[in-house]
Amino acid sequence: MKSVPIEPISLGQFFLMVAVSVVAGGVYIWPSAVLEDAGLDAPWVIFVSVGLALGLVWLQTLWPPHVEGSSSLTRMQAIWGWARWPLFASTLAIYLGLDGALLALFSQMLHVNFYQRTPLWIFEGSIVLVIGWMASKSVSQVARNVQFWFPLTIASLFLLVAMAAPHLNQMAALRPSSVIALGPIAKALVSTWYLWVQGEVIVTLGSYVRGAPWSTIRHWALGAIAFEGLMLILIYALVVGTLGPNAPIQLEWPLPFIFSDLTISALFISRPGLFILISWVVALILYEAVALLVLTLNLEDALGLTQPQRTGMVWSGILFLLAISVTLSSPLEATHVVLAWVDPVALGLTLFTSVLSPLLGWIRHRRIDPFEG
Repeated sequence: MKSVPIEPISLGQFFLMVAVSVVAGGVYIWPSAVLEDAGLDAPWVIFVSVGLALGLVWLQTLWPPHVEGSSSLTRMQAIWGWARWPLFASTLAIYLGLDGALLALFSQMLHVNFYQRTPLWIFEGSIVLVIGWMASKSVSQVARNVQFWFPLTIASLFLLVAMAAPHLNQMAALRPSSVIALGPIAKALVSTWYLWVQGEVIVTLGSYVRGAPWSTIRHWALGAIAFEGLMLILIYALVVGTLGPNAPIQLEWPLPFIFSDLTISALFISRPGLFILISWVVALILYEAVALLVLTLNLEDALGLTQPQRTGMVWSGILFLLAISVTLSSPLEATHVVLAWVDPVALGLTLFTSVLSPLLGWIRHRRIDPFEG
C-alpha cells in the first residue's frame, strides 16, 4: 500500500480533473430533465443543486487529512473498516451504470442528429477504445491530457455561446416562479444529480496533489464545483432564453439542437456548431477516463496491484461500459436509467458517506488523541 503519491499533479491539474469529472459527461442532455420536473421552478433547482454540491465537497474534504493513504478506499479503511468494500462496490456500480448510459446517449445523439448513415456501434466502439487507452495511463499522463484538452473544450463552448447569444429572445422565461413548489424542486434535484456524480475523484486525486495541504485542496475543489455550476447556469440561460421553457422538454438534446442550427456566413465554415462535436467527444472521453482511472487507482492501492493488473481492470471496465451502452438501444431507455435509477442511488450514497465520513473521522481522531483541544 502506497503512503505518498509517486506521480504528483499540480493544483491546476487537480482543478481541471475535478471539473471535468462532475458535469462534462452529461451536459449535452441538460436542461430537459430539470424543466420537465420543475417547470418554472427550475432556476431554484439549479441554485439548490450547486449549493448542495458545494456543501458535500466541503464535507468530503474534512476527513482525509486525519487518515493515511493515497486513495479514497485506503483512507476509508481507518474509519469504515470492512464496510468500505460494499460502499466502494456501490460507487463502482453507480459509475459503470451512469457512464455506460451516457456513452449510449452520446453515441445516439451523434447517430441521430449528425451521422445517421454511420452505424451506432462505430461511435460506441471508437469512443470506448480511446477511453480505455487514456484511463490505462498514469495519473500524471491523464492530468496532462486533461490540462491540454479541457480548456479547449470550454473555449469552444464559450465561442458557440457567444455566437448563439443574438438568438436570446425569450429572456422573460428565465425568471423563476414566485410561488416555490417544494415537491417538483425536490424531484428535479434528484433526477439531475448525475451532473455531480464524482465518486471518489476528489479524495483520491487530492492525495496526488504536489505539496499542498488539504485546506488548499478543498478550496480548489470548491472552485471547480463552482465553475461547473456557472457552466450549468450559462447553458440553462442559453437554452431557455432561446427556446423558451416548453420547447426543450420536447427535445432529447436541446443544446445540440441550438448549436447545430447556427449559421455564420462571415466565417470560413458555414456551420460552426460542428466544432462542438469534437469538443463534446473530447469532454466525454476525459470524463469517463478520469472516472475509470480513479476507480482502478483505488483498487490498485487497496489490493496492492501492479500497473499491468490495473490496466487489465481498466479494460474490464471498458467491456462493462460497452455492454451497458449496447444494451440501452434507445435514448428513452438510457435517459430512464440515468434519471430513475442512477440518480436517486447516487444522491443517497453521496449524502450517506459525505455526512458520516467526517463524523467517523472526528470520533476516530478524538479516540487517538482524547486530550487534544
